Amino acid sequence: MKKLIYLKLVILSLIFQGCSGDSDTIEIIEKTDQSNVSENNSKSTNEFDRSSMLTFWADSIILPSMIGFENELNVFNEYVENFTANPNANNLTLLRDQWLTTYKNWQYVEMFDLGIAEEIYFKNRMNIFPANVQRIESNISNQEFNLDESANFAAQGFTALDYLLFGVEQEDDVILTKYSDTSSNYGDYLIQVTAKMQELTVLVKAQWEGDYRDSFVQSTENTATSSINMMLNDFVYYYEKGYRANKFGIPAGVFSGGPLPNTIEAYHGEIYSKILSLEATNAIENFFNGVAYNDPETLGPSIKDYLDFVESDTAEKLSERINEKLQGGRIKINELNTSFIKQIEENNTLMLLTYDAIQSAVILFKVDMLQKLNVSVDYADADGD
Repeated sequence: MKKLIYLKLVILSLIFQGCSGDSDTIEIIEKTDQSNVSENNSKSTNEFDRSSMLTFWADSIILPSMIGFENELNVFNEYVENFTANPNANNLTLLRDQWLTTYKNWQYVEMFDLGIAEEIYFKNRMNIFPANVQRIESNISNQEFNLDESANFAAQGFTALDYLLFGVEQEDDVILTKYSDTSSNYGDYLIQVTAKMQELTVLVKAQWEGDYRDSFVQSTENTATSSINMMLNDFVYYYEKGYRANKFGIPAGVFSGGPLPNTIEAYHGEIYSKILSLEATNAIENFFNGVAYNDPETLGPSIKDYLDFVESDTAEKLSERINEKLQGGRIKINELNTSFIKQIEENNTLMLLTYDAIQSAVILFKVDMLQKLNVSVDYADADGD
C-alpha cells in the first residue's frame, strides 16, 4: 500500500508565514501508513452491523449537517448582499447575527474531512485561525489575489469574516464608513470570500449527494481506507487537534512559552469563542452517541453502540468513561468567561484546567477506543500526548 502522506504541515507552514509571531503555534501533524491494520478482525467487531452505522452517519448526521450548513451560508450571503448595497447599523447587526448562526452550524461539519473535503482542504479554507490580517488587507488593497492559493487560506473563511465584520476598525461607525466607500474594496472582498465559501460547500455537499455516499456506506471492511477506519481517525484527529488544541491549548499557551490570546477562534468578535466551543462540544457528543442532526430525539447506531457491543461482557463500559470525560470538559468550558481573551488575560489557569479536562478523553479515544475497535491511528503528532 502506498504510504499516505498528507501535506498538512506544508500547507500550515505556508499559511502562517504571513502571520506575525504565530508560527510557533503550529502543531506538526502527518498522516502515516496504516498497513499494520489487521486483515483478520476479531469476531466481535465483524458481527456488529457496521453497514447500519455507516448509513446512519451518512443519512442522518453528515449529509443533513452539510445541507443545514449550506442553507445558513446562503442566508448569510443574502445579508452580505443587503449590507454591501446599503451599509448601515441595522444591516451590520443582521449580518453579524447570521455570521454567528452559520459559524455555529459549521461546528457540526468540520470533523468530516473525507473525500473531496480533504482534497480541497475544506476545513483549512473555512476555519483556520488566527486570520492573516496582513494578507487580507493586502488582498483588499491590490485586488490581485487567488483564494485557491494556500497562502490565502488564512485570508478567507470564517476567520476572514470575523475580521471583516468586527476587526477592520474598533468602532462600528468607522466600519460602516469603510464599507460605504466603494473604492476601499472592503465590500467586494466580503462578497468574494462568501462566494468562495459557498463554492467549496457546494462541492462537498454534491459529493455526499452523489455516488460517494453509496461507496461510503458500502465500505464495511476493516482496512486502512475503509469508511469506519477513516471516519474514526478523522473524529479523533478533530477532537485532539481541531477542538482540544486549536480552541483551547494553543491560546492557553500549552504548546508555547506563554499564552497566545490572539489565536482564539473568532478573535475579533471576541465574545463568541465560548459559544462556538460549546457548539463543537455538542457536535462531538452527538456524533459519538449517534444523535441525528435534525432530530435530537432520534438515536441511531453509533461509536458508543459499537464499543458497547465489543464490550458486552464488561461491566464498566469504555463508552461510559468517554461520556463522563466529555461532560467534564463541558462543565469546565461553562465555567469560562464569555470572552476567552479576558479569561486568558485575567485567569489563564482556568483555561489550562479546561484543556486538561478535555485532554483526559484523548487517550480514551486515541488508544483505548481505537484498540477496542481494531483501528490503527493514521496520523502522527508532536505534542507528546
